[in-house]
Amino acid sequence: MKATISLFSFLIGDPQKGWGGSSTMNVNHLKAFFEVAKAKSFTLASKQLNVSQPTLSMQVKSLEKRFAVPLIKRNKKTFELTEEGTIVFGYAERIFSLLQELKKELEGFETNNMIIGSTPYISNHILPDVLLAMQETYSNVKVQIFTGLSQEVLDKIVDNDYHLAVIGRLSYPDNIVSIPILKTKLLFISKEDLGERVSIHDLANYPIILPERGSATRNYVIQEFTKRNLAITNSINCETPPAIRHMVELGMGGAFFPFFSIQKDVQQGLFHMAEIEEDLSVNYDLIFLRDRRNSKVVKIFTATIKKLQHSFST
Repeated sequence: MKATISLFSFLIGDPQKGWGGSSTMNVNHLKAFFEVAKAKSFTLASKQLNVSQPTLSMQVKSLEKRFAVPLIKRNKKTFELTEEGTIVFGYAERIFSLLQELKKELEGFETNNMIIGSTPYISNHILPDVLLAMQETYSNVKVQIFTGLSQEVLDKIVDNDYHLAVIGRLSYPDNIVSIPILKTKLLFISKEDLGERVSIHDLANYPIILPERGSATRNYVIQEFTKRNLAITNSINCETPPAIRHMVELGMGGAFFPFFSIQKDVQQGLFHMAEIEEDLSVNYDLIFLRDRRNSKVVKIFTATIKKLQHSFST
């Protein structure tokens, strides 16, 4: 424990007193010194680090100023470290070894663990095929799936709780990368037969069961009514798609659903399905933080879902 504490004290300094006039140290300067000392040459180290010799020399001098001690004997014809330089080199060697271990540990953890956020529609009808295809190539990846309303899942992505997610399209903050995955028709299901096609003008006074606030489908449906100066005058808010379907089955109202999520129910005669004359459709996106765009799990999932896009029912 003492060795670990002293190692990181060396790296970050004493927050209360500082060291050499600063409480922190530039790791790039330490790296510069480490490579120079290892190569015993500024020329070779500058090639290794792909920086100019003047830049390298300046970084080493900054480190010496930081610790207020000389690290290299500059009046010698051959390269030689001072006693202080030998101490710093020993610590630097351990620090960069630890950083390399840390990198490998995190890469291994991330590659083998994937946390996915999703809406219930996607988790039931799209993700199983994606995960099956992914497991054929990456059988060692452990996957966790969490479902929620699109806004809830987006918030989890922003908070770094999930690696990636597939949700109904929303307005995304600048730090989110979004990739279109699926565009699908919205259909209207009801217990009674409303005909093969229905207009949203006819549905304004019809009892409509809507998902709760935070649902991308809910937002989109309300926007489409509002665009036509219509209001949904008779609505019920319901938490989950299965509960909404059950309420429709009981004849309590109708609901908007993506085609892929109610196709089997309609075929089994549980509901009547009507197309919307206004051709309403919803978009689903793969999203992740911009900082995760080069992560292995994001690359694996993105490549897999893109291969399967053509097979998703629309």
